[in-house]
Amino acid sequence: MRRFCISIFVLIGIMWMTTISYAAIPHVINYQGRLTDKEDNPLNGNFLVTFRFYDIQEGGTAIWEESHILSIRNGIFSALLGSIKPLELNFAKDLWLGIEVATDGEMTPRIKLASSGYAFNAEAIDALDSSQLLRNDIDAVMQGELTLKKDLRLEGTSRIVLTNRQGAEYYLWVDSLGDLWVSKGTPTSDSAGSKILIEVPAKAPSNFLKNALIILICVAALIVALILFSIKKR
Repeated sequence: MRRFCISIFVLIGIMWMTTISYAAIPHVINYQGRLTDKEDNPLNGNFLVTFRFYDIQEGGTAIWEESHILSIRNGIFSALLGSIKPLELNFAKDLWLGIEVATDGEMTPRIKLASSGYAFNAEAIDALDSSQLLRNDIDAVMQGELTLKKDLRLEGTSRIVLTNRQGAEYYLWVDSLGDLWVSKGTPTSDSAGSKILIEVPAKAPSNFLKNALIILICVAALIVALILFSIKKR
């Protein structure tokens, strides 16, 4: 039997790791518990407590480990997991927490990590599952129709890739000169494809516009002269 045991444990506020830079959340887990000896007597004093995360319930190797010197009063302790070593873990899968006090050996069984009620909302945005969302920093695939209500802007060397039903890929991009190109298959350079010529509406020659203006002025003058002549005869 272990010298120590956790008789009560409380896991408060599961932290959900995120790559969204503006999400000002603390990347720590607040873990509270009550530590007793084998006779269930609450402990007092300073103890070295090591916390480990595993991705399997038994055996295996810890994927994260952190040790704290905790000041325990009447058996109650609190620790901020991740405050010493960053919690760079995949919280999208099941994890188990192992606890060891001093060198007494890790307690069994391990504690399965659970989430708080509101944390379930972290899996979805407006009822959309995370698998239904597109990211702009990694390759992403989305099925179904995508409707944009704003302009889609591609910067730098970004390209639009279109795939037909046979799986052939067609790349569409704009080169540094502003010309539009298309290529079947991955292009090896900005000019490795076919340039798309954009028709520009033809403009009337400037001389034609000048002559047409002169003719209109002459016609207007002739009409005015006829009107004045008619008035004079009366």
